[in-house]
Amino acid sequence: MTMKRIFFFDIDNTLLDHRTHTIPNSATAAIARLHQAGHMVVVATGRSYGHAEPVVEPFDPDYVITQNGARIHRHHAEVYSRTLDPAALDRLFDRMATQGHPYGANQGVIGYINEAVPATTIALDSVNLPWQTNDPFYRREAVHQAWLFFDEALDSSYWPVLIADFPEFDFVRWNKTGVDVMPAGVNKWTGCQWVLEQTGFRAEDAIAFGDGLNDMQMLQGVGLGIAMDNGHPELKAIADHIAPALHLDGIATMLGQLAKSGHP
Repeated sequence: MTMKRIFFFDIDNTLLDHRTHTIPNSATAAIARLHQAGHMVVVATGRSYGHAEPVVEPFDPDYVITQNGARIHRHHAEVYSRTLDPAALDRLFDRMATQGHPYGANQGVIGYINEAVPATTIALDSVNLPWQTNDPFYRREAVHQAWLFFDEALDSSYWPVLIADFPEFDFVRWNKTGVDVMPAGVNKWTGCQWVLEQTGFRAEDAIAFGDGLNDMQMLQGVGLGIAMDNGHPELKAIADHIAPALHLDGIATMLGQLAKSGHP
């Protein structure tokens, strides 16, 4: 990689191993070498900034795209923001309550859920996000991201209805029971595009690593999209390359291969 590139990295199960709640030392060292070589490093995650910051701080990223593209930070300062339509969110939550499904919203470092049941707590605990059930803060302040909780077995029947009835939002599954709610037209790739515009990089100059369904548009949009071998089958199917699994030093291995080959 002789020319300067921009790299986008997902966090959960791409950089951060959920089994150990650690980032492999090999990945940290490999990303440090990208910085040293003059490349730009960006984190693109479904997490909020407060939830992501402690994890990504060692990487010193140039930008942090959070909440699936709804917020972007540069050196701890917010530089981009899109919030959810509050009236539509109330209608959506009313729909979920009527159908007997839990819901919640992300405030940053702590989340609100209307019910502490396995569908909600197991999903949030899997990403080490604290939660509470007492303060529905979304009723008085703007939020960038909300959650619905229903089993993925219901996707084929629920998805078309949600899309048709709530055009104000986009939806993406991130867990067997968890679904992210984003402002319509917002995803990780739209966040990446905003960063590309600010930095002067072209899409073909960009390389992205991810593992989940919320990485689909990002991997398709960049010049080189790389899925982790531990990632979702649908993401792996559209990726340009498959990196070894996270716990097998996949980030470092793939970056080493790219450096040796001079690709792209």
